[in-house]
Amino acid sequence: MGSHQQLVVRTFEIVDTTKDVLIGLDDAETGQRGYLLSGDRRYLDPYQKALSRLTQLRATLKASLSDDADQSARMTKLDMLVDEKLDELKQSIILRDSTGFEAARTLEIARMEQATMDAIRKVIGDITEAEKALLATRQSKVEADETLIRVVAVLVGLASFLTRACIELYLARRDKHQRQRQE
Repeated sequence: MGSHQQLVVRTFEIVDTTKDVLIGLDDAETGQRGYLLSGDRRYLDPYQKALSRLTQLRATLKASLSDDADQSARMTKLDMLVDEKLDELKQSIILRDSTGFEAARTLEIARMEQATMDAIRKVIGDITEAEKALLATRQSKVEADETLIRVVAVLVGLASFLTRACIELYLARRDKHQRQRQE
């Protein structure tokens, strides 16, 4: 019975993790753009932190989705797109370092047409929608489990009450018979 509840919790964790992946990518992009505009390497701090966090988040998400073939396929696509996006960010930083702002800006403008982040959002949306569809089924199973537990608890309580009542009745009759014998 607990396994249905665990699946519901897992669904919420997956949805939260997909949101965290998007946040991590936004952080990486924010750091990269700050650096491209300013040339100040301090702006790369959010980018660097996001890279390590994204590694962990992607591994967690991949493990959570590994038992569902459709979700695993979506995760494979997401991994490919995230790698592509991170490579885009890295190439712009390298270009900014080697050639300067104008070359990096030109590359960024050209890359906007690729819409990698839009594709990432689409795949994450697909993963989330699939999990939400599973959630309805899982929650109904949890509710059924909880109803069964309540029914069993009521029946156990009723059985306990009836057993006690029978014992009390038996003891009362026995006492009555003993008094009648003594008289």
